[in-house]
Amino acid sequence: MCGINGIVSLTSSYDGDSKNELTSKIETMNDKIVHRGPDSDGCYIKNPVSFGFRRLSIIDLDDHANQPMINDDDSIALVFNGEIYNYVEIRNELISKGCVFNTSSDTEVILRSYEFYGEDCVQHFNGMWAFAIYDHKKKRLFCSRDRMGVKPFYYSVVNEQLFFSSELKAIHAVTSLNKANHHRVYQYLAYGYRINDGETFFENCHELLPGTNLFLENGKIELKEFWSLKKNPTKNKTNEEHKMNFVELFKSAVKLRYRSDVPVALLLSGGLDSTAIARVTDDLIESGELPPTAIHAFIASFPGFVDDETEVAREFVKTCKHIKLHEIMVDSKSIVDGFEELIYDFDHPLFSFNTVVHNNIMKACKDQNIKVVINGQGSDEALAGYDRYISGVFLMDELLSKKGRFFKQFKALNKLNGYSRKYLLSQMFKSFLNPSRASFLRAKYREKTIDYLNPDFVRVNKPDYKTDYSFSLRGKNLDNYLLDKINNQGLNTILHYEDVSSMNQSIEIRSPFMDYRFMEFAFSIPTKLKIDMGRTKLLLRDTIGKTLPDSVTKNRKKIGFSTPFNDYVEKDSEFKKYVDDLVSSESFRSKNIWDAEKLATMMKNPQDNPDFPFWRIINLEVWSRVYNISNL
Repeated sequence: MCGINGIVSLTSSYDGDSKNELTSKIETMNDKIVHRGPDSDGCYIKNPVSFGFRRLSIIDLDDHANQPMINDDDSIALVFNGEIYNYVEIRNELISKGCVFNTSSDTEVILRSYEFYGEDCVQHFNGMWAFAIYDHKKKRLFCSRDRMGVKPFYYSVVNEQLFFSSELKAIHAVTSLNKANHHRVYQYLAYGYRINDGETFFENCHELLPGTNLFLENGKIELKEFWSLKKNPTKNKTNEEHKMNFVELFKSAVKLRYRSDVPVALLLSGGLDSTAIARVTDDLIESGELPPTAIHAFIASFPGFVDDETEVAREFVKTCKHIKLHEIMVDSKSIVDGFEELIYDFDHPLFSFNTVVHNNIMKACKDQNIKVVINGQGSDEALAGYDRYISGVFLMDELLSKKGRFFKQFKALNKLNGYSRKYLLSQMFKSFLNPSRASFLRAKYREKTIDYLNPDFVRVNKPDYKTDYSFSLRGKNLDNYLLDKINNQGLNTILHYEDVSSMNQSIEIRSPFMDYRFMEFAFSIPTKLKIDMGRTKLLLRDTIGKTLPDSVTKNRKKIGFSTPFNDYVEKDSEFKKYVDDLVSSESFRSKNIWDAEKLATMMKNPQDNPDFPFWRIINLEVWSRVYNISNL
């Protein structure tokens, strides 16, 4: 797990930049992402490419595994961020074909795989990655991002040079990028989403999409998708066969993510996903499939926050032989100190107050000398865990199926899960809408954000954002809805802030549910194995869940961090003063994208307007300052 940087000439020469100038730029970029790799750094410059690297040593701690990594005849150079979990199997296969290895690292597995398979090497990888390979013989740059987009890859073309990095701040530091992408700013202010369409908050700066390769050859950039997540129903399999396949696959995904030359810890809550990972971990140690060592699990406690799950986690850990629980008390009483630095660290305005919470958890983990953690991200999106948001689509599918189960399903969500009839009916109506249309209506009539933005700004930037979901009267809409949340907006927002907040503390996060094999499996099984009679993630509950305490499996409420931002504005006098100073500043009042006077009045009493996105307004203003944005 590391950070990568690069500058590549589109004209096959340095074109005026001396080697010393390129070295200075790469070192500046490396300095901006030192937190991603505090263990070592590296620089490789050979016309027309300059690569930079920061290393967080996880696999093969020897210096020989440092990067940039060069092949034997200096014809191929590689920088790589991420982990290839199945590197052992690939390495053994390549050795059997005659390949010779100089290290035991997964980095060299990528290098040798490219030598042997060419660009098809990515089809062999199971992991998370963002890498760049320059092939001097072919005079071609080959970059790739993993299937699910766990690891970031940003790039921009400036003055006939391609700049790329793991973080936008590194590109910003050595280019003239200081203009905001108005389309992205509008999406953020109006909808609160981070749309997965390849755009960033900076004008003329892009993000390589998940499952996509980038090639630079003969001065031209070409993008090629090598994988996408789609529905692929499996026929002629019983529910029991699906359950057996799921357990086998899930255990494999968990086991692979313990491959490391440093200790691996667990992020634990009282929820189903993380406890399932912990249960499988405990079983794998007991069976001898993982080394006989205690696994340290960490749970965060937040004074004053509701829905604390610490007691549930304590009860669960008592049933494990090899899991040791650590409770971390996270201080989050004020966020003023370091707030602007935090927004700078994240490259983008923060998408929710939960980002601050997650960042505090990572800080606490670093204090415990943790370098690698495993979490439960991805299960809710794949196995229909967010019943609050999917209930309308699910009920419409039940109604259209004509199986006579609609009223029973409606009653279960109403009585057992606690959703009012009015709410469920409103969600059913919402399921008819294109997501971009639904988002606009929410922004216009519920949050009322649109009323506070410049009408011309709204008109120019309102065009629909990327979406793959459209309601069908033929039914079977739920999987399409979930796929849209994974592929276009939702999951990518979470992956972004988890990557930045963890790597900002030099910590690697691994997620078994993000294994592409699991994701493909999840969209091959029937809906009835995901949600039924108010119970979500049924496949997980009815397999591994049977070995968990009732307090975990019978809890129908999906609990996340409860982060009352409006309470902070109202009760934290220091933060309230910070906000007051912000909205009265010349920078805030001079922006053409919003009505500053109306916003200032609104923000005096946030408790009177609980649905208004104060958080996004504040973040956008601070982001524009720390990055010296000139066109808002």
